[in-house]
Amino acid sequence: MTKLLSIILLILLIIIGGKRGLKTFITIYLNLLLIFLLIIIVGWGFNPTIPTFIICTIISIIILFFLNGTNKKTISSFISVIILLIIFYFITTIFNNNIYIQGYSEENIEEISYVIYDTGINMLDLSKCIIIIGLIGNIVDTSIAISSALYEVHINNKKLKLKELFNSGMNIGKDILGTTTNTLFFAYLGSCMTLLIFFQDFQYQPVSIINSKIFATEFTRIILSGIASFLIIPITSLIVSIYCTKEKHYEKNENNIRRSKSLSN
Repeated sequence: MTKLLSIILLILLIIIGGKRGLKTFITIYLNLLLIFLLIIIVGWGFNPTIPTFIICTIISIIILFFLNGTNKKTISSFISVIILLIIFYFITTIFNNNIYIQGYSEENIEEISYVIYDTGINMLDLSKCIIIIGLIGNIVDTSIAISSALYEVHINNKKLKLKELFNSGMNIGKDILGTTTNTLFFAYLGSCMTLLIFFQDFQYQPVSIINSKIFATEFTRIILSGIASFLIIPITSLIVSIYCTKEKHYEKNENNIRRSKSLSN
């Protein structure tokens, strides 16, 4: 059945997206292979922080450059994503150290009864890496959307200054923000449906639900993903604005040099 669904997805992507649809299909499976590779590396006992950062960087490269080509928009988006990943690592560290969401909860007792408790893996680092992996696709999509729209603004009006371009990027981000937040919320809510049914069947009280470790884990991931979606907007807007402004000054200097050469001749 999985193979059949994959074939249906491939056919639809090719019919609707053509060559780009085929690239999208290849990208999905390349990213899946990278995630499996990360799981294997972490399973060997390596600290998951550096492998996660490397894998997320490669995923960003595949999504941005393989799908959209190498241009100013994708380069700006890539720089923005890397900056956010670095910033967000420290944000997740602060939250995880204070909320203690790492490791297993009592609701996982049936799952952990079949495994060895001493896995040799730092659960705090693993928890941070899970959060970062969960948001990488969303921040890349948001970043390239803002970058593409802001470059169009720049091309149509090259007289705009850095601050004006940045404000335009923020306005574009505000339009994207609502749909992005809802997408994240319902994606996580859908993945938590089994957990919510579990709480209902065992008649958990609201206070018990809020204080349960597994609920705190999922809720924290939703909030952190939302924060990442917010932060990528000003970061991308600033990077693209700086890029466009420098490009404009470079073109102006080039034109002045050409004009002076023509006058001297």
